[in-house]
Amino acid sequence: MKKVVVLDPSIAGISGDMFLSALVSFGANIDKIKVLEDVVPKYAEGVEKLELDFIDVVKRGIKAKSLRIKVKEKHRYRTGREMIEITRNICSNIDLNDNAKNFALRAIEILVEAESSIHGDIDLYTTHMHELSSADTFVDVIGSAIALQTLDLIESHFISLPIAIGGGRIHCTHGLYPVPTPATLEILKKVKAKIVGGPIEQELTTPTGAAIIAGIVKEFTEYIPSIRIESIGYGAGSRDLKDLPNILRIIVGYNDTKFDIEDLASEDIAVIETDIDDVSGEIIGHIFNKLMEVGARDVAIVPLYMKKNRPGYTIRVIADLDKVSEIARILIDELGTLGVRYTRYRRFVVPIREKRIIDVEIKGTKYPVVFKISKDLKGNVLVIKPEYESLKAIAQATGLPLRTIRDLVYRMIKDRGEVYGM
Repeated sequence: MKKVVVLDPSIAGISGDMFLSALVSFGANIDKIKVLEDVVPKYAEGVEKLELDFIDVVKRGIKAKSLRIKVKEKHRYRTGREMIEITRNICSNIDLNDNAKNFALRAIEILVEAESSIHGDIDLYTTHMHELSSADTFVDVIGSAIALQTLDLIESHFISLPIAIGGGRIHCTHGLYPVPTPATLEILKKVKAKIVGGPIEQELTTPTGAAIIAGIVKEFTEYIPSIRIESIGYGAGSRDLKDLPNILRIIVGYNDTKFDIEDLASEDIAVIETDIDDVSGEIIGHIFNKLMEVGARDVAIVPLYMKKNRPGYTIRVIADLDKVSEIARILIDELGTLGVRYTRYRRFVVPIREKRIIDVEIKGTKYPVVFKISKDLKGNVLVIKPEYESLKAIAQATGLPLRTIRDLVYRMIKDRGEVYGM
């Protein structure tokens, strides 16, 4: 059973040094991380001396590890190409496996891509990385890759809680910018991360912290999932914040459900319901269509008996959490119901769904059939289903019963192994 790693940047955001320090707090090998003291100056031109140290600190009553970096570096801005090449050279000359190397390189590429997008550069390799090109960035990212490898966490399933981004303004190379910075916001947008402003007017999540999340997190959720906790780590930022512990919390555990979390995806959804006993069938049919049009995942009309033995219906809607208010308003306006209830649920889903057109031959004639194919995260085919409209067209063309066409199509595809062998 693979481990589950939950990042909790909801407290005070995330930066590269906070992530690395949190990993060190529950046992990452410091000596292997400190190899960077010699390797970074060797491959990063302009870095003359680098010293790393991890110290114990207390932030608002919570003990945590904190990274201290002493660097002698000639002031210069590196390009995106330089950042990627330096990272590749460093990773190739230290003891990192392929997964750890790929994580480090991907995090740096994410930073470069974000800066390039913001500046409108056609060639991302010529993008100037400004403050992000300092030696600290290499230490944070590659040091984290080393730490994840020494903890045997690099292949774990990473989950992130909502990310506190702070607020206010911050001075950057180009002037005074709102928090979060454009780079941070661009990175978190691309991975559809859950963010929350505040709770103070300072920068809490940095571009490097955002890039680490984007490079390793597979799932964003509101709450800590159902896991058995193995260890907890706290990484501290350098600042002392008013009324707020400047820490990143990382929780490592195991998911003990019967589902393999690596095979299936999971998501938060809402079930919205209301009961009615005085609405006509025409209106119910109308509301069904309208709910689907506004983005409901599914709608069910369930018959029931209500007070005074009146026949009625439960209108049950499955929808994304951000659709709850809109759907509740539609139910009230269209049905005249006096109340709508909703419940948040966590559900496992088959993550990969695709359609494929496959030709089948019936009575000497080839017909195209559209198949819905569902796979788990390992690529295993779980469900294969021909589209009704395809089967209906063949049944009409051949004069054969629909169920006969369905059985013939299933048998042909299974015999050919065309889908099952993907």
